[in-house]
Amino acid sequence: MDGKVEATKIKQMRRLLLNNMNRLYPTALQVQTLYNSMCGFDENYDFTLLEKDITYLKDKGYIEYIDDMLGGADSFRKKCVKLTAEGKEIADRTQTDPALEI
Repeated sequence: MDGKVEATKIKQMRRLLLNNMNRLYPTALQVQTLYNSMCGFDENYDFTLLEKDITYLKDKGYIEYIDDMLGGADSFRKKCVKLTAEGKEIADRTQTDPALEI
């Protein structure tokens, strides 16, 4: 796949992650549930890609693991994630992040 096309696809999927979480804000989603919804958009979306995308968005401060405050989940699939206030602004497009613009 062409590098530019691949970068665009990554940005699209990260935006979809934020948008899916924004629909239920301020509620958290279990990672497995989020993965199931992402597969509805792209059946080839792999769980390892989701893990990379969630890690990236967490590092940017757009999402957080809420179960960490309670001792954490026993697996990544069971972790619960939610948008931060900054992540909500990106999802609502009241703020922009050049790394997520297509």
